[in-house]
Amino acid sequence: MALCLFAFTWIADGTASAQHIVIDPGHGGKDPGSISYGVAEKTLTLDLAKRLEKILRTKGYKTTLTRNSDRFIPLENRAAVANRIPGSIFVSLHFNGHRDRSISGFETFYYPGSTKGRLLASKVQQELKGRLSSRDRGIKPGRLKVLEHTKGTAILVESGFLTNRWENQRCSAAWFRQILAEEIAQGIRAYLR
Repeated sequence: MALCLFAFTWIADGTASAQHIVIDPGHGGKDPGSISYGVAEKTLTLDLAKRLEKILRTKGYKTTLTRNSDRFIPLENRAAVANRIPGSIFVSLHFNGHRDRSISGFETFYYPGSTKGRLLASKVQQELKGRLSSRDRGIKPGRLKVLEHTKGTAILVESGFLTNRWENQRCSAAWFRQILAEEIAQGIRAYLR
């Protein structure tokens, strides 16, 4: 007997939408990600992921975190979590870094050629730029390993540059990560409608 690992919601126009979102807090454990001004990316991504998960669950979506503590998980294993859940979407959360500390803004990546990934990326990016006053760096195709290894719809959200002092302060603030989580959730919901 087959076990259904995700649910469907029927929308007014008669289409079905998958309700399982795999949330990937980037980095973790021995991989801190970008570190600037005493702030480690891995800490912020985990907090943002938990906030996003809480919002999505209150809206009735099923969620899975690729990690729920400060531990290292190889990129292939992160994608494998989503690959085990048919019809799920994969959202990898990150904060950026650059040698040029003046660079700021948020951007969302999808795997080249993925129509659904591009659509999900555009919905999330649209929500982020609607409420946050930061540079909109747009959506971009990217041959990033975690996207390449994910079989279903997948995006990677870069939520700000930790190397930019002003943006670092905002990203470090709980209120800002809450807004990020709310806007990413809105983008996911817009995609699934």
